[in-house]
Amino acid sequence: MNLSDLEPHERLAFAGLVRAMIRMDGEVTPDEAHAVTKIANAVGAQQFWAAMKTAQECLASPAEVSKAAEQVTRPEVRAWALGELRKLADSDGLDISEDALLRWLARAWELA
Repeated sequence: MNLSDLEPHERLAFAGLVRAMIRMDGEVTPDEAHAVTKIANAVGAQQFWAAMKTAQECLASPAEVSKAAEQVTRPEVRAWALGELRKLADSDGLDISEDALLRWLARAWELA
């Protein structure tokens, strides 16, 4: 899936969740940075980095990220985004805070 396949609110939510995930454990490891770059290249780097900047400006708090995530309703987008976030979390070893975010998201999106 590319970011161009997503609605604007879905792109924003995805970028906000990526930002939240990479900040969860308090540091961005080289493996995590590589995983983010890999995601960017796979989904469309220019749109990805633009979405990340917008998410930084518009989704400043965890509550805002959560609210944006809850507005994603298409099952295929939910499944894809959760899969990408799992890969990102696994890139440098799953941290307890990252696991908590993934579990919350799976429940909120009704995904296993």
